[in-house]
Amino acid sequence: MELKSTYGNGFIAGLDAKAMEMENQADEAYALAMPSALGVQENKYSALFKERGTKNARETIVSKTGVNRMLRTGESEDFNVDDRSSGYRVELNPVKFTQSVEISKDLLEDMDADLQSKFDEIRDLKIGYMQGANLDAFSDFVCGFTAQASLPDHLSFYADGVPLFSASHPIKSSTSSNTTQSNYGTDAFSETNLETARLAVANQKDDRDMLGSWGSGNVILLAPTALEKNAVIVTKSTKRSGSATNDLNVYDGLVTVMSTKLLGSTITALGTSVSGTDGSWFLIDSMKSPFIFLNREGFTPDTWQDKKNKNYIYDAEARYTVGHKTWRGTYGNYHV
Repeated sequence: MELKSTYGNGFIAGLDAKAMEMENQADEAYALAMPSALGVQENKYSALFKERGTKNARETIVSKTGVNRMLRTGESEDFNVDDRSSGYRVELNPVKFTQSVEISKDLLEDMDADLQSKFDEIRDLKIGYMQGANLDAFSDFVCGFTAQASLPDHLSFYADGVPLFSASHPIKSSTSSNTTQSNYGTDAFSETNLETARLAVANQKDDRDMLGSWGSGNVILLAPTALEKNAVIVTKSTKRSGSATNDLNVYDGLVTVMSTKLLGSTITALGTSVSGTDGSWFLIDSMKSPFIFLNREGFTPDTWQDKKNKNYIYDAEARYTVGHKTWRGTYGNYHV
């Protein structure tokens, strides 16, 4: 029997803010109708981060499982009974970011017209915002092996008590002897280890330990720039990379490579001492990416003059949070 206590406050009217989204794990239940894992379907690339907007100071994502398969029932026998269960919650709390440029009245008046166009303050502030937003978004991966209690406040997460990439994600309401599952490894990037990670995503289960459809289609291979060459060789070679045989390379069309310097060893996530690495790499289900960029207030510029010294102030603000609504559909290998 399903009761209020089954789901918690996130499903009970009046006890919590309205949920921004319902993550229904039943939607990911395994079905024969799902596309082939060999990439022969018309599965197209989708955005890594799903951008959402809000007018609220806080948003909540709740989730639930589906029910198990139907069981054979004899004539006149009672129907079989099963329960659904809630998953872990996600709280998204947008954080305020600001920046400004101050120019003296004399400098502005004396600046050559051609030079003034090169000093486009609002444009420079917009570029700074975009750089920061990108860095913060990818810090979800940089901090993906970090305990939730140590994450910066601009990162939101699936509150199961372990890092995004962990060998011990709890199965909240397991119907089997399994109590945890993993989306974590420490392997260097290679064709063999790519296949290990791909199969791990394909075999992920929901919060009742029921098989899901994560990883059934095209996946994104996300890597730091230092791994870009090897990633392209492994996934795009006509023949199987590193092999003298006539083996077919099955990854061309199955794996989409994305690389960024914002994951590398020169990067430190804002508000932490956590740095990226040049050897860590990630898989993400391209059609079910759980990563979110939630905008409370987009890039908002303003210009004003200080009454005391007549200097001109160009400033901008934004409020957002980034994070993930579940760990499923992802796999992370931490390798220095």
